[in-house]
Amino acid sequence: MQGITPKKLTPSKLVAYTAIMCALLIGGQIVFSAVVGVEVVTLLLLCFSVVFGAKAGAICGTAFSILRCAIFGFSPTAFILYIVYYPSFGALFGAVGHISKNSYSHYPLYLAVIANFVLCGLAVLCAVCNILGLIKISVLYKTTVTVLLWVICGLCAVMCAAFDVLFVLQKRGKDVANVLELLTVAGLAAVCTVCFTLLDDIICPMFYGWSSLTALTYFYASLMAMLPQTVCTIVSACTLYLPLTAVLKRTAAL
Repeated sequence: MQGITPKKLTPSKLVAYTAIMCALLIGGQIVFSAVVGVEVVTLLLLCFSVVFGAKAGAICGTAFSILRCAIFGFSPTAFILYIVYYPSFGALFGAVGHISKNSYSHYPLYLAVIANFVLCGLAVLCAVCNILGLIKISVLYKTTVTVLLWVICGLCAVMCAAFDVLFVLQKRGKDVANVLELLTVAGLAAVCTVCFTLLDDIICPMFYGWSSLTALTYFYASLMAMLPQTVCTIVSACTLYLPLTAVLKRTAAL
């Protein structure tokens, strides 16, 4: 689904649609703030950026980051994390939205290889961490983390297998462009979700000057948020990406 070109999106529409989406992002953050690992910001901003483009996505991500920190309380590390991540996220998926439909209809082999590498890499990493017990975490959370790691491993494996089957079907003349686009976006969103937590794990220790042991402890604690968020991102993107982008596309055409 190709994004809206800048010529079709007037400045007044850009401001209006961005303001509405920013309000939805803040509302979604407030509603689900008490539920660990469940959030709708990634999916909504992803779909908005794909349809309206990189400029609108970056502006919306910036506005959301500032408002979020103003509402939930200003923290230097949180502000740095949000102001770096969400504008970049919006710009990235805005660029993804401008990939032509023809690119998904004739999916390049090198992109298929990269997709396999990323999805298989995440699946193998989760499996190895569980089998070798590499994540040293409290016994109170060990079962939860173990289950979530296996869930992510399974989801990534299923996505990779589905992607390969669709890629082969496409080479045989089948029209599977929409599903290939869906899996590409869902996989990229999952990687971005992991990067969000890893970026936080880098910013906080550097800003506060923590020791390596404290930083490692913080990393393990952050897994309790990162793992369910990654699962939520994969599931929500796979189920809601196509209908939401279709609705936003019709709205943008008004």
